[in-house]
Amino acid sequence: MRKRTTIGIAVLGAGALALGGGALAVGGGHELIFDDGGYVQPGSLDDGKELLPETRITLAQAAATAQRAAHGQLGQVDLERFGDHVVFKVDVGEQEVRVDAGDGSIASVGQQS
Repeated sequence: MRKRTTIGIAVLGAGALALGGGALAVGGGHELIFDDGGYVQPGSLDDGKELLPETRITLAQAAATAQRAAHGQLGQVDLERFGDHVVFKVDVGEQEVRVDAGDGSIASVGQQS
């Protein structure tokens, strides 16, 4: 994951905004972050989708746990192997929080690399 920038989008009424070949339904104020060359939703899964079948907690649970462990803007999330465990690596502010995908515990908190 790379440095990210936040933009706000405000749209009156419901509509759809095409971004990078996909569609994002908007009907109010939404924030997107710029990460890896495109605009994405904070807390969205970036890398490691092939590990999803090995998880026991949801992406939303991992993001919420990470936000309790570190302060700052929520970035993208990766799934990766960390030792013998699969973890959600969540960017929160300048921190990387690894949340065990099996039991939801904090595996590590450190500076983003």
